[in-house]
Amino acid sequence: MLELVVEQGVHATPMSQVAKEANVAVGTIYHYFENKNQIIEEIYSMISKDFGVVLMANLPEGSYKKKYQAMWLNLYNYFVGNPLAFKFMEFVGVPPIITSEIRKRSIKNFTNVRDFMLSGILSKDLRDVDLRLIMQVSFGTAVSAVRLKSKNELPMDEKQVQDAVDIAWDSVKYKPV
Repeated sequence: MLELVVEQGVHATPMSQVAKEANVAVGTIYHYFENKNQIIEEIYSMISKDFGVVLMANLPEGSYKKKYQAMWLNLYNYFVGNPLAFKFMEFVGVPPIITSEIRKRSIKNFTNVRDFMLSGILSKDLRDVDLRLIMQVSFGTAVSAVRLKSKNELPMDEKQVQDAVDIAWDSVKYKPV
């Protein structure tokens, strides 16, 4: 379903095709899911759960900056390594297909990320601005870098990836007044 929806779009992907690709009867799918939207929501939920784990995986010891940069790279590398998940979140995992209610339910998957960012604000490693803004700017730069790579607009070699990490950090780091 993930591959079909990414390639064709939600509305252009009939359940009969999903069943055929999965090598099951359409009735089998409806035994587990009420409709196509429920499958889409489940895929969204699975990818969101991955984020919560992947973003905070294997953060190094040391400064907050090093941890932040590792978290940013975790997101970048996850999306580069999982292009279907990236395209799904870009094109399907947004309103109106994924409702604000579904998005709110997935927030629990990001509590560790939220807590990490909040600790950075409290420790004066990150700017004291709205937490959602810090997270959006941080993840937005990673998503933009993945877009550049996936569209072959930039190779995103090691230096370019490091430049993107540095830009992300510079945009959110604490700056004394």
